[in-house]
Amino acid sequence: MTTISATRTAGRPLLDSRVLFRTYAATLVVNLPLLALLLVPQLLRSRAGSEALLMVGSFLLLVLVTSAVVIAPEVSARVAPAGDHWRPGRARSRTRAMLRSDRRASLRSLAEFVVLYIAAQGVGGVFAWMMPYVWANPAHEADPAQSAWVIDYPNYATQAAAIYLCVCFAVAWYATRVRARSARLEAAA
Repeated sequence: MTTISATRTAGRPLLDSRVLFRTYAATLVVNLPLLALLLVPQLLRSRAGSEALLMVGSFLLLVLVTSAVVIAPEVSARVAPAGDHWRPGRARSRTRAMLRSDRRASLRSLAEFVVLYIAAQGVGGVFAWMMPYVWANPAHEADPAQSAWVIDYPNYATQAAAIYLCVCFAVAWYATRVRARSARLEAAA
């Protein structure tokens, strides 16, 4: 069995920090399409593009984040297998079985992901406040053909990278928590 970190809940291990780190590193690689989407302001900011592009970008963001959560157990199983219950090719089915057997614990893991995802958006907001990436274009007053907004791409990219790092951490946290619960259930059986 792996060494458990000092993070505990009622005497039970909450998660293994080494597994969290390995899962986080793998999640950063696996979710690169999410980073690519976050780096395109025209798809995620109405001031940078059209409303239609914003809708497309929002839909793609939803699909990519949902996919990241769905495949997170497999990513975790690939980089941190644990016995027969947490192996590549079996982790998603084990996750579904745990969802059916203990819905409350599964929803708690998902709720933790949602809270961390919202925190990631907050981190992005802090970066946007510290390093504004959009402001009114003064040239637009004289020439309406000019864009109404100026996008400072380096500041925008910094914000997008911060959000990406935090979202990947949220996904890794979710996968590590599901793995730890699977290990506890296996040990109890």
